Amino acid sequence: MNNVNRDFPLYPSEMTCEFLEKCFGKKVKSFNLDTSMTAGGVLADAFRVFDIEYETPSDLPKSCFVKCTKEIPEVVELCLSTQVYAKEVYFYSTLIEKVRDSIRVPECYAIFRDENDNDCKEFCLILEDFDSDNWMPFDQFDNPMDYDDTAMLMKDLGSFHAACWGEPVSNDPGLGPFKAHWQSLNDSFWDEGTTAWNQVLPKWQEVYDEDLLAMVDDETQKTILEIDKIYSSENAKKIQDKLIEDLQDRPRTITHGDARGNNIFKSKDGKTIGIIDWQMWAAGPASNEFSQLWFNSYSLESGMIHKLEELTQIYYDSLTSDNEEIKNSYSFDQLLDDTKLIFINMWIQYIGFTLGSIDGYKDPEQEKSKQNWREMMKRNMETVHYSGCLDSFKKFIEKNNL
Repeated sequence: MNNVNRDFPLYPSEMTCEFLEKCFGKKVKSFNLDTSMTAGGVLADAFRVFDIEYETPSDLPKSCFVKCTKEIPEVVELCLSTQVYAKEVYFYSTLIEKVRDSIRVPECYAIFRDENDNDCKEFCLILEDFDSDNWMPFDQFDNPMDYDDTAMLMKDLGSFHAACWGEPVSNDPGLGPFKAHWQSLNDSFWDEGTTAWNQVLPKWQEVYDEDLLAMVDDETQKTILEIDKIYSSENAKKIQDKLIEDLQDRPRTITHGDARGNNIFKSKDGKTIGIIDWQMWAAGPASNEFSQLWFNSYSLESGMIHKLEELTQIYYDSLTSDNEEIKNSYSFDQLLDDTKLIFINMWIQYIGFTLGSIDGYKDPEQEKSKQNWREMMKRNMETVHYSGCLDSFKKFIEKNNL
């Protein structure tokens, strides 16, 4: 990934005072680095620059957050196939002007990329640091959101979606006809004469020295196997195509698409939610917002998945509070049902993503990322089962005679 012509950092070791001067327009004497969050980033690497000392007194930022290409080559290839990096660059260069008035997002100080590379394979964003003096970060493992935090997030997401409601289809990145972000992984589920699920199982055993399904209870195992049976049937592609077709007919809004715990901050005064990592945003149905939130943010032991309907109602009340037209065009029952159907679609994406990236976790230096992924896959399976989305999926198949 090293590029002799690249004049921006992709790794913490490449950060320099001269580069920071380029970002902020003033000479920098010294700085410190915090790389503790790098392993937590699934799709991109990130680190914090802090204690920035300028040569002369300045009101310029004393810290910033740097986001750049993931160091694991297998993950990079998956990201390029779905324009992850290009979409985030587009968000901070263009879409932020529309979004920032409805929900708090980090300011972008500088964007670096090869202007001839539309995929942004090598990129570096210099972003506002939601620093500890003003913000409290959540961590989906060590400091997860509780019920009150999630209710606050749901209200803010409702306001955000309402402000962007009716987003038209266009040719700009992320604004075309809706497709789930990792839909290409679903589309390739049946490649190579077998299914992605059947390929994942032996790879998981090899890398983790355990059966993937052994992490969850018997009822959850049954649900996962039943979904696999449906996706292995002769009608599987028709089912999937019809699901995406129906979701494309729903009212459109801008969705963050990755509103899981690690991407959420709360202001110290408790009044504002901030959201980072705008790499999976998309225009489409509002339900696209919730699979990542529920799949990753909570353990089964937290009991949060049993509050799915209650918290979705909080979101819906916020979404429709000032707009009767939204309520008339998109009912709560339809929203909840769509959310469960997208859970199914997202689960298949996670199978594909695991298949494509799991070899990267053989590297001993990726041990923390490896264990994070193990916990996320466990949560994903439990969320699929305890949300009751399989019932919604069966009803969808029956309704459409598939």
